[in-house]
Amino acid sequence: MLFSKTLALAMAFAPAVLAAPTPSQTLGDLTRRYLSPDVIRKLEDGVCDLSKAVMPIAPTPLPAVSTGLTLGHVAIGRGTQNYTCASSTSADVPKLQGANATLYNVTCYSVRAPSVLASIPAIALTQSIDLSQDVQKYTVSGHHEFTAAGVPLFVLKTDKANYGYVQAKGAANSTAPESAVKGENGLGSVPWLKLNAVEGDYKEIYRLETAGGVAPKTCDGQAAKFYVQYAAEYWFWK
Repeated sequence: MLFSKTLALAMAFAPAVLAAPTPSQTLGDLTRRYLSPDVIRKLEDGVCDLSKAVMPIAPTPLPAVSTGLTLGHVAIGRGTQNYTCASSTSADVPKLQGANATLYNVTCYSVRAPSVLASIPAIALTQSIDLSQDVQKYTVSGHHEFTAAGVPLFVLKTDKANYGYVQAKGAANSTAPESAVKGENGLGSVPWLKLNAVEGDYKEIYRLETAGGVAPKTCDGQAAKFYVQYAAEYWFWK
C-alpha cells in the first residue's frame, strides 16, 4: 500500500470525527470515517489562517519561536535517517550521515485537522515510501537532504509550486515522548529538533512528532552504510 494514498485520505478527515489513530490502523480503518466532499474541499483548498496553528510541545520543551516570525509552511517528511559504521563489530558505534525524505505539504491541516496531522507520522512509518505520479502533483512540496558539507537542506519546490528553500543547523533537541512509535527496528524515535537557518527563505525549522529513525547502539552486524526508516512533522517559520 502506498503511503501517498494513506496520506491523501488521512488528510480528508477532521478531528471532530477522527480520533488520533494508532500506528496499527490501516487505510481501511480510516476510509470508514470518510467525510463529505464539501469538507474535503475545505481541507484541500489551501486557504487557512496560519496564525491559529499551534505546534506540538515536546516533553522537554524546545526553545520558542523567535519573536516576529510567522509560520510559512508545514510538511510531513517520510524517508530515512542515514548512518555509517567503520566496522561491523560492537567496538564501533553508528554515525549519523544525514537524512533523505520526501516532504508532503500539510500546511493547512496544521490549522484545520491538527489531531489528524499528529497521527500521520506514525501511520506514514507503516507505509511504503513510493509515490504515484498523480499524488505527487498535489501533495509533495519538496525534499529534505544533507549537503556535501553535512548541512541540513530543505528544498520546498516542485514543478507545481515553489515554497522556497533553507539550509539550517541544529539549535536544540528534545527526546521524543515515551509514547512515540518504536520504529521498524523497535529502537524508538529520533529526537525533536529546533534548527536555525544558515541561509534561505526561512529562519527557524522544527522537527516534531518523530516516528522511527533510531540506529542500533553499536555497529555489530551492520553494513558500512545503512538506513533507518523515519517520518516527522517539519514546521518552517519566516
